[in-house]
Amino acid sequence: MSASSPAKGAVTTRSVAEIFESLTVALVLVFLIIRPFFVQAFFIPSESMEPTLLGHEAGYNEQTREKHDTAVKDHIFVNKFTYHFANPNREDIFVFRAPLIADGENPAKGLPPVENVLIKRCMGIPGDVLQVRHEPRKNDGVTEEVGVLYRNGKRLEELPSPDGYKINEPMAWPQDPRAINGGDTPITLGPDEYFAMGDNRNHSNDSRFWGVVKRDRIIGKASVIFLPLDRMRVLR
Repeated sequence: MSASSPAKGAVTTRSVAEIFESLTVALVLVFLIIRPFFVQAFFIPSESMEPTLLGHEAGYNEQTREKHDTAVKDHIFVNKFTYHFANPNREDIFVFRAPLIADGENPAKGLPPVENVLIKRCMGIPGDVLQVRHEPRKNDGVTEEVGVLYRNGKRLEELPSPDGYKINEPMAWPQDPRAINGGDTPITLGPDEYFAMGDNRNHSNDSRFWGVVKRDRIIGKASVIFLPLDRMRVLR
């Protein structure tokens, strides 16, 4: 006489329970191991990294003077594993916890500053000498002064003064003495100091205004745009 088979309903119930248990374990692994140490998702909240990373709303933006038909907020994966074994390189797009003086919105409202997570491009690493030199430039026949960034004596690019964040004027909140918000005095980055700038130079609140990013505040390197689907690509 053969042993009786378990009822079909019991098998189904057990299978569902096993699947649920496996999913629970997977989620625990994601939140306890993968997310803290390997990969984390972020979205781009502003236009400071455009055109590399999009983060604009629909309509006309008075600050950037640009009009967009639709809102686009890139979602990216940040590789948190790499920087456990290597330091950021020049031109890396990295995510970090900004110093409190980077928050200008809350102090302007009479509120205490908060620690924001920002994404920028690494434009200076330990040992680099950075300087903003003021140079004349003709625009529609009118000569104007622009700030030009130099790294280790090499001219990188022009940084024209926008209506918002002007590199030849102090911001409305206290400055880190290591900031180069228009002064011609060069700074040398220390052993654990990095200089962050947005690709959208005219509309980025970055190290030009509030100083360097310390190594222990860096979260990871931007690696992939995964949403929207038509913008999916690997970031170099």
